[in-house]
Amino acid sequence: MSHKRVALWLVDDANEFQQIMKADVEAACRRARVGLDVHFTGYGLLNQVNQIRAALRGGSPADAFLVLATSDRGLTVCLRDAARAGIAWIFLNRSEDDVDAVRREFPGASIATVTADEQETGRIQGRQFRTLVPKGQTVLYVQGGTRSLVARDRTAGVIEATQGAPFQVSLLEGGWDPAAARDAVRRWLTIVAPGNLRIDLVGCQNDPLALAALEALHEVSESLGRRELAHIPVTGCDGTPALGQRLVREGTLVATVILPQWGGTAADLAARFLNRGETPPPLTLVKPSSFPPEAELKPIETGA
Repeated sequence: MSHKRVALWLVDDANEFQQIMKADVEAACRRARVGLDVHFTGYGLLNQVNQIRAALRGGSPADAFLVLATSDRGLTVCLRDAARAGIAWIFLNRSEDDVDAVRREFPGASIATVTADEQETGRIQGRQFRTLVPKGQTVLYVQGGTRSLVARDRTAGVIEATQGAPFQVSLLEGGWDPAAARDAVRRWLTIVAPGNLRIDLVGCQNDPLALAALEALHEVSESLGRRELAHIPVTGCDGTPALGQRLVREGTLVATVILPQWGGTAADLAARFLNRGETPPPLTLVKPSSFPPEAELKPIETGA
């Protein structure tokens, strides 16, 4: 094994998607014969910043950082410190930090982003809606926090793909916390359900939010005596094998979107830079896919 090392900065060690990402990076580092250090920082931006800066102040043994940022903005100071120390940096999600400014300040620095094409994720969701609801009135689209770049990109993709659709897409900010999303969906349903608005489908920006939406549908169905509300179909996103794909196979969700693992791609790019001096491209997007495949989706009969 070479003496080169990669540090992987993730957020939540209980999150299945991030555990899969960790395993993907581990496998890539083994193949490339580079060392790996894994850190989970928790969700707070300040905590993540402090942990990364502490590693840099302590003379981090890593030659490259792979960073899943807890926030869309706020890591510029860490990025600048890493560039100053000669450490390559690859974001694992899109950042609104001024990366170009850091590149100009440190022309020799290797700074890149490897992530899913989130606008395409939204387009896939929008195409799923159009196939599932060929004739309808309303699709409720439950977003994560709208300050989130991921949420905004997915929403933009959905809006693009549903232009001219035979239904209205109603946007609802649920936040990324499933409990908050359940409350938001429940409040929305409580307002609209007593009227004549027909709800054909609920689409969600990740699979935990989809489960939260299902809970809200059942709760409001019982409280209002509207049994049909509990049968409104729901779609999700992320599509991990143990959650999203399983829920679709069980019939709990009608569809999800599989986000391919890109941790290994990022680790491969980092290893090629460390071992052979190949600078990674500024942006690498990996393509998501529908589950079930779009060609296998069939219209559903709904109405509330």
